[in-house]
Formats: sequence, structure tokens, C-alpha cells
Amino acid sequence: MNNSQPDNSPLEIDALGKMISMHLDSNISEEQFSQLQHTLEIDESARDFYVDFIAIHSQLEQIHKGGFSIRESLNALIQEPKAPSKMPYFMLMGLPAALIVVICVWITSQLPDPPVEKPVAIQVIVPEIVDYHVTVADTHEVRFFNQDPLSIGDHLEGDKIYKLDSGQLELLFITGVKATITAPATFAITGENEINVSAGILMAKVTTAKGKGFTVRTPGGPVRDLGTLFGVEIDNAGTSGVQVFQGEVELADSRGETVKLLEGNAMRRAAGKDQWLPEARLSRKFYSVIQRNKQALTPNIVLLPEQVQNIFGADEHVGKSYLLYSPTSLFDRIQDANFLSARAEISPHYAVVYFNETTVEWELPSNESLIPFTPAATDLVLALIESSGPPKGPKKREITYFSGTQDHIHGIASGYQSGDLQLIPDRFRGEVNAGEYMLDGTYFIRNSE
Repeated sequence: MNNSQPDNSPLEIDALGKMISMHLDSNISEEQFSQLQHTLEIDESARDFYVDFIAIHSQLEQIHKGGFSIRESLNALIQEPKAPSKMPYFMLMGLPAALIVVICVWITSQLPDPPVEKPVAIQVIVPEIVDYHVTVADTHEVRFFNQDPLSIGDHLEGDKIYKLDSGQLELLFITGVKATITAPATFAITGENEINVSAGILMAKVTTAKGKGFTVRTPGGPVRDLGTLFGVEIDNAGTSGVQVFQGEVELADSRGETVKLLEGNAMRRAAGKDQWLPEARLSRKFYSVIQRNKQALTPNIVLLPEQVQNIFGADEHVGKSYLLYSPTSLFDRIQDANFLSARAEISPHYAVVYFNETTVEWELPSNESLIPFTPAATDLVLALIESSGPPKGPKKREITYFSGTQDHIHGIASGYQSGDLQLIPDRFRGEVNAGEYMLDGTYFIRNSE
């Protein structure tokens, strides 16, 4: 079994120099200090080395305080006469090494402390939410793609892209503009009086002075309102269509050229094309959306069926007749057998009617005769037809639409706000037929009561 005993041998010259440096810097432990004392007690050469070491250290301190250069001071140390040393040769050889250690320690002590790195503050930039003051006025079975639902009264975030998967959203702009968006639609509010629509169907109603200039940005170009009621449709291919129901809008193409579109007209710009081109009507889906949700912006709009309407007329009649609209089916009001037998051929809601000045009655034609009928409170006269010519020959027919008027004719209300009705005389089911009529168009808007 080995017993551990303290090491009483004196320190070697290198270890002695390091130990003295640690002692001068007050970084020596009690055990190391005891070892240094023991070495100095038993070794005379170590004591001489210690004296010279202390002398060199003291002079270096004076150099530091006096501002002398290191080179000059070292020369002074080398040239200064010294008494012969009692140190043996090996101690003299170790002195330069100890001197180097002292100089290195001193130089190190004079170096500035390394800069303390301050922690870098990471600034988290939270994007500011833009509010253009566009409010949700109403919702109808609305569902967004990967977004929180919106409720009535909520403000839409500005410049944020919304993807409406289903339903219809009614919006109120701070300028007074009302708009409805029908899914599927992709849109973003880009200003207090502006919206970007890249897909879907939008209806806009502008009735305020501040709202004039309301702009819908589409893939086909901006649609700028000039005081109106209009609709925009963008299909999946990026084709843009515009229908004006009231007033007018201004369309711009990719070349910067503008064109005005008046009420009752439609234009379309195909994806990849430069120009807006006239179009008879937009898609049936567009008008179906309006019909289904017309209470939102256009409660007085009346949409015509997709198919052209065929209407009986009095073949040999000369004089005035009128185009009548009946919200209630005429087949529920007229019980004449000849009239009912033609229900598969003629329009249930539109008829050419006559006022008999002799009997003071309203009449409408069956295929063989004129049938008296009693006007309903909801009936509306849309146009005047004036026929002239020989009793048994071809007739000239002039048609005057009552768009933009409001009146009564022999007890029936007449006139409407706007529309694109087109009554075609002397044609039936697409073929020439004297005295009969065809009615084409997409809509008209009744006057407010």
C-alpha cells in the first residue's frame, strides 16, 4: 500500500518564475505559496533568482509609470553594472526565460479588456392593419377559405386577400357605396372607394356624391363608376364582363384607352386580350345571381327568362297597342280556352294589349280574337307600339320604350327606370310572322313606389 506524502523537492527554474509571478499578482494558492516558501528556504540560488526577479518586476513597474519606452528601459537594464551573482550557471541561463515571462505578463496586463458584446435586440415588425372603413352590412351563408368568419358590423382589413368559398357578402363603404359579392370570389379592399376583384360576381350601387368614382379593379382593367348601378363578373379563365343597369361606367384597357358603357349595355374583355368589346349579355349565372339575391341592391329589378319570349298580336290592327308586364302568370288570370291552348308557345308574363275606346276595356289577343281582361295593380306598361298601313297589307310599327318615365295609361302604371328590352315586331319563334312579336333582353328596373 502506497502512502501519499508532500513533495519537498525545490521548484525547477521555470516553475519558480511562474510561481513568483503568481505571487506578485496575488493569484497564488496556499499550497503553492507553501511550496514557494520551502524552495526559498532550502535553495540559496532560488533566493538569488527571486531577488533579481523582484528587481526586474519593480523596474518594469517604473517603466509603466514613467512613460519610458520598453526598448530604452531594457537597454538600461542590460547596460547597468551589476555585482557578480552567486547563482550557478544553470540559474543564469533560466533568467532570460523568467524575464520573458514577466514581460509577457506585464504586456498582457496592459492590453485593454476585450469589448463586451451587447445582446442584439431583435425587433419584431408587426404589420400594421389597414382600415379603409369598409363594413360588413349583411351575410348570407358565408364561408371563407382558411379564414375566420365575418359578422355584421365587422371591418374588412385593407389590402388583405379574401377568398369567399360560398354565400354572399354585402359591404358598405365609408363613401356610401353598397356592394354585394357572390362566391366563389377572390377580392381585396384596396381603398376607401375601391375594391380589387380577381374572381366572382360583384354588384355595386352608387348613390352618393362621395361614392362617385367608385372603382372595381378587374383582370381586364379598372371599372370606374360615374354614378350608377352595375355588375361585374370575372370567370375562372380571367375574362371580365360588365353590365350597367343604371347610369354609366368608364372602362380602361391595357393600352390606357377608356370607353364609356351606358345603362342597358354590357361589355366583355377576354383574358389575354387588349380591348373591351360589346356583348349582348353576360353569363346566365350572372343574371341568376342577381335574381336570387336582388333584394340586397336591386329589389325592383325584373329579369327576363333566358329564352326569347314569343307574344301574340292582332295581325290587322292599326293604331296604338302596348307591351304589358304581368308579375302574375297570365294563364292564371285569363280563362279563355284558345288563349290557354297556346301556353306552350307564348310568354306567361308579357303580352301586347289594346285599349278599346268604345267599350273602355283592356283587351289582349288569343290566336283568334281579342279577350277583355281586368288590369291588376301590379301590371306595368313598358312600351307603346304604333302600327300604320293598309288594313290588309304590311304594317309599319314604331316602338317607344317608357324607360326613364313614370305615368299611367288608362289606369295601368307605365314607365320604368332602365332596362335593355327589345321588342321585335312581325316575328314569332324566330321566323317572320306578321302581327306577332318576340321580346329579347335581360332586365328592366321598375320605378320605386
